[in-house]
Amino acid sequence: MNFELWYNKNYKKLLIIPAVLLTLSLIYIGIFYMQTGDVINKDVSLTGGTTISIDTDISATDMETALSKTLTDFNIQTISNNAGNQLQLVITIGEGKTEALKVSLEEFLEYELTSENSSQQTTSASLSSEFYKQLIVAVLLAFFWMAAVVFLIFAKGKKVKFWVVILNILLGFFMGNFFLTINPIIAGIIFLAFATILIRIYIKNSVPSFAVILSAFADIVMTLAIIDLVGIKLSTAGIVAFLMLIGYSVDTDILLTTRILNRKHGGINQELFGAFKTGTTMTLTSIIAITTALIVVYPFGSVLNQIFTILLIGLGFDLFNTWITNASIIKWYAESR
Repeated sequence: MNFELWYNKNYKKLLIIPAVLLTLSLIYIGIFYMQTGDVINKDVSLTGGTTISIDTDISATDMETALSKTLTDFNIQTISNNAGNQLQLVITIGEGKTEALKVSLEEFLEYELTSENSSQQTTSASLSSEFYKQLIVAVLLAFFWMAAVVFLIFAKGKKVKFWVVILNILLGFFMGNFFLTINPIIAGIIFLAFATILIRIYIKNSVPSFAVILSAFADIVMTLAIIDLVGIKLSTAGIVAFLMLIGYSVDTDILLTTRILNRKHGGINQELFGAFKTGTTMTLTSIIAITTALIVVYPFGSVLNQIFTILLIGLGFDLFNTWITNASIIKWYAESR
């Protein structure tokens, strides 16, 4: 009862915390973009380059010291088994330096690299760049269609729902056919125009829908800021993880919103706390499962590491944004009615 009284008195003030965190995240991403020219650190699968994997027990430190004498801007990763024993070293370098890397490796190892003792994978920079752009388009379209579905669930009025569907179809047509082919500034202006119109419709016609969308947006932005802050280089798998995060971000938000808006017998707090028990159980179960999987696959250095890491960070922010951001907004809205 003491907590409920405190919560009733302070739930609006709690919105200051996510507002500050979201603002700081956006500022950091903006600064990161000005410094690097992009909002993420991209690995070789998104920038182009060569990865050579070598079966050796030489330490990564010794290898880095040797290669640093003749090469720059390379990365070394250790692949181990579950017992911690090293299996391979994976060396990554930019496009155009493949032969120099092979020569340096053969001089240090004192044997020729063949298909039996190593493996090599090269990605074209132009192909990687095009694939990266397509993935970004996919993430943006997935987010806006998620927002449209949430709006269709909670908004009232067939006319406004019809226009939201039409605008999203037009946005999808533009993103799929023209976004990557016309001038970037013009493309950005058109995209922002679509986004502004849709967001205005969401806010004006359905506050609960906007609260769900805002929480999902905050999850993605805060996760991206942390990824940039710790220096993780995103691969194609990492971009796909953000697509998965969009789905993870809205399930508990929809549960919370539905329980409060459709309450029949219980009060707002009763439904909110009931949804909290169910929702946190769902999210914590996912966190435990993903953490277990990450522990198992982490020594092997697979693409799953990045997917699971991003999902764990995102699910942590999802707990925060669902039960502070969305819960406060939807409680505020329900009480104002």
